[in-house]
Amino acid sequence: MDNSFKKEQGSKKIAEVKTYPIPFALDKNQENLTINTNNPSKRSQEQIINQALSFHSQGNIPEASKHYQKFINLGFHDYRVFSNYGVILRDLGKLKEAEISIRKAIEIKPSLAEVHYNLGNTLKDLGKLKEAEISIRKAIEIKPDYAKAHYNLGLILLEKDEHDLSIKHFSKSADLLRGQNNKELTHKRFTTISKAKIIHDIEQFEYLVSQGFENNKFTDLAILYRKISAEINWPSDTQLITLNNQHQSLLKDSYNRLIHVIEAPRLQKKTMNSSINIEEVTKNYLDHEFGLTYIDNFLSPAALESLRKFLLGSTIWFDIKNGGYLGAYLKEGLASPLIIQIAEELSKKLPRIFKNHPIKQIWAYKYDSRAKKENSLLRGIKVHADQAAINVNFWITPQEANLNSNSGGLIVYDVEAPHDWDFRIYNNPNDKTKIREELKKSKGNKQIIPHNENRAVIFNSNLFHETDNYEFKEGYQNRRINITMLFGERVSN
Repeated sequence: MDNSFKKEQGSKKIAEVKTYPIPFALDKNQENLTINTNNPSKRSQEQIINQALSFHSQGNIPEASKHYQKFINLGFHDYRVFSNYGVILRDLGKLKEAEISIRKAIEIKPSLAEVHYNLGNTLKDLGKLKEAEISIRKAIEIKPDYAKAHYNLGLILLEKDEHDLSIKHFSKSADLLRGQNNKELTHKRFTTISKAKIIHDIEQFEYLVSQGFENNKFTDLAILYRKISAEINWPSDTQLITLNNQHQSLLKDSYNRLIHVIEAPRLQKKTMNSSINIEEVTKNYLDHEFGLTYIDNFLSPAALESLRKFLLGSTIWFDIKNGGYLGAYLKEGLASPLIIQIAEELSKKLPRIFKNHPIKQIWAYKYDSRAKKENSLLRGIKVHADQAAINVNFWITPQEANLNSNSGGLIVYDVEAPHDWDFRIYNNPNDKTKIREELKKSKGNKQIIPHNENRAVIFNSNLFHETDNYEFKEGYQNRRINITMLFGERVSN
């Protein structure tokens, strides 16, 4: 690796109180509650289950588990209890126990899409992809407009290398969640906003006008969004707030919806640059203690141009992060034939690195160039690890947009997330205390890979990593954009 690969040692504010959605709440009429014993009374049963649901909604998983288990041990049968408890077991990694519990829920209530969906996700985690597909398809058969089921079926098909079919279900999910026919006008995905988000959307509309797309439509939207932005008393650039009723009414047909998508078809030629030295890249990765390398001139000029146009022009940037950056996901419009083709070719071209690891997940993030300003709350992604075997992170913004060629990329620590940590610990977006303690204990050795246009970083996904400080020119096309691709399962000892 060259010297640029530096190595170092060492309207209304949304409430902070978090509630947790649970798979099934208890119906008032207590239908489908069956009793195998006359003791304790039905009143006691209702008390136990309501306590379990209350703890579950508060995120108090130990207490929820205890009450679900108590309900079951007393000999009662309710599909909601078995399904909810099964989901908890799945999240705790107790997959076989989760499968048993959810199958009991299906025995009691086989006509509900949600229980088949929960079983499908559990079977997927168990590696039983064929059975998982059957369960998810059953959920869709019962509930054809079940967006989460279409999305998870897409992930299963992606892992099975049925990529064209996976895109079909990702597209269905995106249409259900963000399409014009979605009437959930008061859902938080259409009412949550930040100053950084509305500034992005205004810039995107003006970009689309500059590219000749529906000039009147996007000019009018830019004017409307500017007017609304001026009327809101923003608490900060990054604080998430809820739109008031008037602003919701004005933005209902456009805000956070798929109102414009640029086509990004498969290329007849290869997407990866033919000049890549496969042997050198592979050697660099394998020579690193944990697995780390990078590739310059990663994509062919045609692939890079098509991908850039897709990510600049498509209104798919729906996820608003506290740091002001925005996320785009497969379930909400990111899935395109080109982006899947890139992932396919990558794993095939570097078989000694990717082995037989299937594509697991893909997302993209777009950042606000105003982060360079002093005391700005805008920032990149905090330190974390990802739930996969191999992580690929690549950048598509022109290098002339980067004001500091020694920064703007990725910091990768020579420290793995402990194998007994679960996803909620090593990927917690808010509490980084345990991670920082782990980095201190391991002396925090790290490698900084500076940003470069069309540079891809490939590394062991279990390594802690975070966005480096970045200083980019202002202007929509200068925004830093990275794409992340995950392959395979997290390796555990």
